[in-house]
Parts: sequence; structure tokens; C-alpha cells
Amino acid sequence: MMILTLNEKCMLRLLATTIGKNMSMNEIGKECGVTSGGAYKILTKLEKEGVLKATPIANIKSYKLDFKNEKTARVLELALMPEALERRVKLRAEDMIQLKAVTKACVLFGSYITTKKEPRDLDVFFVLERKNFEAYKQALSKVQDITPVKIQDVVQTTDDVLQNLKKSDPIVVAALREGIALWGFDVLVQVIKNAS
Repeated sequence: MMILTLNEKCMLRLLATTIGKNMSMNEIGKECGVTSGGAYKILTKLEKEGVLKATPIANIKSYKLDFKNEKTARVLELALMPEALERRVKLRAEDMIQLKAVTKACVLFGSYITTKKEPRDLDVFFVLERKNFEAYKQALSKVQDITPVKIQDVVQTTDDVLQNLKKSDPIVVAALREGIALWGFDVLVQVIKNAS
């Protein structure tokens, strides 16, 4: 099993959410707060692993995820998996478990998962099947009753996520790039793969 550093996760998530855009080593490094040398090492490693494909454009290389390699999907799933959760985030993750039966994926994102002292709401991105929407709404109501902050839910089908990734929708991109996925890693990766 491959262990990913936070910088590697950042770069993989960045490339997963920049559908159809060519990104150079410097652009990727800058977005992830990594030096050019650090970006070079990471991108070279991921390219050697077959996870990334580099395409020469003029005198630079452009990087993309290479889904022709089966390993890429597994590595991207690892990139979406959270590190140890901070106490308050862990508590909210436990609250969300009640929605797992009616949703395909769940990602916490926004101010609640940052270091903001007293966030007023919890942004949660759910992927579900349209036929489960009513059951989802009922389950969400029960979860909202036990959650100390307002839940701001973003609900989409896999087709919605696919279209919004292609359009670089800022909410979907932010959730997938910076959020904490709780479940549905394989679903999220399949949508990203289909959008690529």
C-alpha cells in the first residue's frame, strides 16, 4: 500500500478537480504551497508510479491523472481519505453516519473543518440517487436535531457532480479539493474518472 504525504494528497486532489486544464509543475506547486523542487520530486514520483501522465508542452510538462492505470483510482481514494479528525469534526462525522444508508458519498467542507473558532454552520456535500431524496430529507431532519450547528447541505446525483466538475463549479471543486470525505471514496473517484 502506498502512503501519501499531505503535499501528495493536495496535488492529487488538485489534479482531480481541474478537469480539462493543463497544469505545469510550477502551477501545481504554487496551488499546494510547495516549492518547485518539492513539486518536482512529488510529480516525478507519481509519474513513475503511473498515477500521473506528463505531456510536454513547449519546454514544460503538463500533468494529469492517468486513469488508464488501475492504480490511479486506488491512490486517489487514499488522497480523499482523511487524516485523524479534530475532536469537533469527529463528532460531526459521527452525527452524519445516520445518512450513510441513503447517500452514496459524504464530504464535510467549509469553515467548520478549518481552525475557525466558532463556525455557525456545517457545510456537507452529499451524493445520492434521486430515488433516495425523500428518505435523505427525513434522515437529515433527525441529524439536524442532534447537531449543534445548522447543516448547509449540498445534494447532488453522480450526474450532477460530473457536470459540475466539468464546469469547475466552485462549491463542488472546494468540497472535493479541501473537504473531508467520510464515505463513498470509490463513488467520488469514479465520477472524477468519468469527468476526465
